Amino acid sequence: DSVFDVYRGVVGYVRVVSGTMEANHAIKLMSNDAHYEIKEVGVFTPKMFVQPGLSAGDVGYFIANIKSTADIKIGDTITDQRNPAREPLPGFQEIHPMVFSGIYPINTGDFEHLKTAIAKLRLNDSAFIYTPESSVALGFGFRCGFLGLLHMEIIQERLRREYNMDIIA
Repeated sequence: DSVFDVYRGVVGYVRVVSGTMEANHAIKLMSNDAHYEIKEVGVFTPKMFVQPGLSAGDVGYFIANIKSTADIKIGDTITDQRNPAREPLPGFQEIHPMVFSGIYPINTGDFEHLKTAIAKLRLNDSAFIYTPESSVALGFGFRCGFLGLLHMEIIQERLRREYNMDIIA
């Protein structure tokens, strides 16, 4: 899982299966072959507490200046860039949405704000997908996929409450 920090970028939550994860080490995300350098690692106590490194079996977080929420996926395998794993760890499989809906800002000037809000929601919800879409009547918006109607209502309500978005769905 991960969260987005405005000042530090994506904060990834990890469980180290084998090896170590330390600051200033180059890593590779196996889902998209992206390369980053770890800036900080630590554990939760319950606040984030910086550590020099994480070892096999540890659960913690890492920060690697990942600026795009689309670059990191829940369940991705993170490996050493210089000595990468041969194949990703088994386990997580992507969920496919069943319900689709268009989401548009009421004020067309809020499109960029909506785009940022949806990207942040996607970071915490792997079942939620979206693609840009435009309508002659409604302007620019997004075609969003959800697991069901309740999931759709929750996302819409989070956009309204957490991001102060006035939307048409």
